[in-house]
Amino acid sequence: MVNRKYYSFERNNYYYGKMLTSRDFQNEQSYMNDKRRLVNRLLHGVGIVYGMDVIEADDSSIVLQSGLALDAAGREIVVPRTQVIKLSTIEGYADLQTEHAFLGIAYAEEDTDPVYAVMNEGTGEEGRQFNRKKEQYRLFLCDRKDCIRNEERLDAYLKTQILYQDEDICVTQEVPAFLVPGVALKSRIRIEKISHMPGVYSFSCQMGAEGLVPGTCEVHADNVSQEYGDVYVIEKAFRPEDYIFGNEGVNLRVEQIRVTTPTGQESAEDMAFSVAAVQGTVLEHVRKTSTRGTLDVDLDRTYDEKLWIASIHLIRSAQHSMIDQVRQAPFDQYVSSAEELMILEQLHEYLVPEQEMGYQTVSQTEIPVTGERETAQTDRRIHSSGVFEMSLGNGGESGKSYFSDEIMHGLGNGPVCVEIGIEYISRDNLIQGDRESIILGDGSIFAEDTTVTDDKILSVDQAIKLLPDRGTFIVGIRPKVKIGKMGIRIRWYAYKPEDLEQRVYNQKEQKGCIMIQPDTMVLPPKGSIHMKPVFINMKETALSYTLLDSEGGKIDNNGVYTAPAQEGVYEVKVEAIGEPEIFTHAFVIVSQKKADE
Repeated sequence: MVNRKYYSFERNNYYYGKMLTSRDFQNEQSYMNDKRRLVNRLLHGVGIVYGMDVIEADDSSIVLQSGLALDAAGREIVVPRTQVIKLSTIEGYADLQTEHAFLGIAYAEEDTDPVYAVMNEGTGEEGRQFNRKKEQYRLFLCDRKDCIRNEERLDAYLKTQILYQDEDICVTQEVPAFLVPGVALKSRIRIEKISHMPGVYSFSCQMGAEGLVPGTCEVHADNVSQEYGDVYVIEKAFRPEDYIFGNEGVNLRVEQIRVTTPTGQESAEDMAFSVAAVQGTVLEHVRKTSTRGTLDVDLDRTYDEKLWIASIHLIRSAQHSMIDQVRQAPFDQYVSSAEELMILEQLHEYLVPEQEMGYQTVSQTEIPVTGERETAQTDRRIHSSGVFEMSLGNGGESGKSYFSDEIMHGLGNGPVCVEIGIEYISRDNLIQGDRESIILGDGSIFAEDTTVTDDKILSVDQAIKLLPDRGTFIVGIRPKVKIGKMGIRIRWYAYKPEDLEQRVYNQKEQKGCIMIQPDTMVLPPKGSIHMKPVFINMKETALSYTLLDSEGGKIDNNGVYTAPAQEGVYEVKVEAIGEPEIFTHAFVIVSQKKADE
């Protein structure tokens, strides 16, 4: 019953008086099993169907929960009951060479229920045969470096290539194998931490292709700090030009790959991805091509029988190994069912994205520049958050501005929304680090709230300065009263609506707009700079410059800005005189420290 070749099908033809032998009954079982496994293999796919989670039990044991999976041969792997398993009892444990192990499961059969067989008497088998075959499973342990994901049908539509890999991180790129008119192509670069060694990493490369807009662009992630198993994702969107459709397609180039590690800078070879340009829609293309193939060639190919259901990080010594961390399904192999689609369809009626309701969060800032971003999950709103301590030193003077260092929000270059809140911690619980409340906006509203214990923290103005070209932001604090020497713990939230990038493209195509390059400037007190406008989809026209802060310095009609003596973050509105509905904003950071840097 471990047959991999399920054709040609032949079944018994029963008639009155037919003599049945063991061969006939075996053929009956094979016919039903092979038909079912063929359907499993071609219709459902490979992966976990239900359950089969792997959980750390203690330093040396795991819990394998009951469940069902389908292997690459279409065979059902059933774990009938949850059990605790010692890692050292699993096949392959003694052969592990590294601290990174994968746990695999495979279909197996066992002969059971031995009985006396008359026809076997005198054959040397002592007249015994097994009466049953029990379907079960086998577990394996293997070093991560020796595990290879089986090829799947998705690979024909989504290409994946390793750009760089060492013992600490692995950088891969995913890009669609085709593009269609009117749909942006998105390239995704994933930086995965594969070791527990601490370190800060930076990545950069040049990406582009003829026939895509932008033709060439830089992709970078600076000072990325991750824990084991974390994945930092950078996405870059490109618009296809109309003339490429009907041709062979484009080659998406990845060049000048640089990775900065704690030990120095490394480089990798240039790569290219061939992307076909097809007419129609994505759905039409998948429908036309997903059924193409040669059945006998596909079913006869060799494959790994194991299904990798968990990755296990070990702390190893010469004599002993301890489980440090267990993660589920390292290759993300799951079998989707029609029931899942039905559940998603029904939930969509109740869990409506905010964009479809016309809802918009207040106190948000949007910078209309396309670029890469990190995806925290497959949500319609890509988001991240963090916390940092901002010291006011020995100052905390009333009316004086204090600025944080640049903070990477992790969503890349482009339109983002950032909100900040101050964490208020009770003096009694400060040692334990208990967080009592987080207040966004004007904290003085809660001045009489007895749950907030430090009134001085409430009397501050706060602002956020986005640096879209760098994927970072700066927080500015201005105390309303003298605070003195202290630090403020700030919690920040950043998110990016998934369709905002496409809305920016559409806006630029529909009408003209103006931009200031750069739209973020750093000046010392009383410094000056000439703001340079860029006209998009419109002719050059006269502009007016308006300071939105009365104490934010001076600016003349030619765009020459002179900073005030007071440090701070100031905003300038630039609008077309003949078309006041066309306008943009520029930001100036007045800081002696930042200007010196």
